[in-house]
Amino acid sequence: MLFTRLASITFLINLLSPSTTEVKRNGGEDLLVLTLLKLQTVLLLSELVNNEYYSDWIRLVAEFTFKSMQSWQWAGTSVYYLLGLWSRMVTSLRYLKSESPDLLNDYVPMIIEGFISSRFESLQSELLDELSENPLDNVELLQDQLDFFPHLCGFQYENCTTYILKILEPILRMYMEGAGLQVCSDDKELSIIEAKLAWIVHIVAAILKIKHIGGLKNESQEVFDAELSARVLQLINVTDSGLHSQRYGELSKQRLDLAILTFFEHFRKSYVGDQAVHSAKMLYSRLSELLGIHDNLLLLNAIVRKIATNLKSYKESEELINRTLSLFLDMVSGYMTGKLLLKLDNIRVIISDREHFPFLEDHRCSRGRTTFYYTVGLLIFMEDSFLKFKSSMDHFQQVF
Repeated sequence: MLFTRLASITFLINLLSPSTTEVKRNGGEDLLVLTLLKLQTVLLLSELVNNEYYSDWIRLVAEFTFKSMQSWQWAGTSVYYLLGLWSRMVTSLRYLKSESPDLLNDYVPMIIEGFISSRFESLQSELLDELSENPLDNVELLQDQLDFFPHLCGFQYENCTTYILKILEPILRMYMEGAGLQVCSDDKELSIIEAKLAWIVHIVAAILKIKHIGGLKNESQEVFDAELSARVLQLINVTDSGLHSQRYGELSKQRLDLAILTFFEHFRKSYVGDQAVHSAKMLYSRLSELLGIHDNLLLLNAIVRKIATNLKSYKESEELINRTLSLFLDMVSGYMTGKLLLKLDNIRVIISDREHFPFLEDHRCSRGRTTFYYTVGLLIFMEDSFLKFKSSMDHFQQVF
């Protein structure tokens, strides 16, 4: 090795100097981000906290993070690397035995609030339309980038949940009022509301994901998950009614529905899956109080209803059709969830009334058509039922 660990630590400790950090902050953002990542990789949090420059250094890093988030049109992915740095510091706290203050309680809540507000501010800017790609269009990449969020949120779970609910509820209220309208008075404003909701739903989905990946949730956190999930489920109840049912061709509406599918994917794995349902009593107890959803069968019915609506309503968006079918297949593939699905009337409609799904006649959706019939086949043969098989074949007899 070119440097011993002692020499590496000495060199990197010098980078904590406020004057050094100021120079790098003013001279080149990419260099500073790479330096910060290297610093946190090599040094333990205890080594950082015990350094004499730590309080100044973490203040400057927080300032740099805020400025990067505010400069969203230029910062690119460096914002997510910075947030990953904060995430790693938070997850390292469990191993910290130093008596020196880590100061994370002061900065992490502000980092969370700054990230969400910066995403909202970007939606108001005309520059967003000039970008080569909207972050909401690449769901997989966005969820990977949001991996930091459950760790930051888990650091102060109640405060983070309260903040998200505080900003979500007025937006949700405006969107629900729009469901009662027949004509949109301000299409741009409604598109911005849909985009804000899409961001929040993606964030809630990322928070839920930590449950099925690591199982790192206690009962009180399950209650907060229920609070967040209840608002998303309220949203889902109105996304396909009134004025909103006329907007399937709008990109902002499609992005919101993609976010809802992502929420369903992570909620199902955390709280509806074959093993998860037995350990989610507090969540369903709270959902019962808020929405009357007291078990996973009612939740599955809501998911299937949305799946059926998407398959009926979207004719042009191949991505939405494919992601809807992917969620459908994942649900059917689970042994216990597959058995539960057979009890739902909405599933019987999907199996027997396929003529209501226009994508099946679209040559661009040939792969989706294969996935659909494969999934329906799994459902049909999950039970030894000749009548169910016969009713599923009626559609083909009408065609041929």
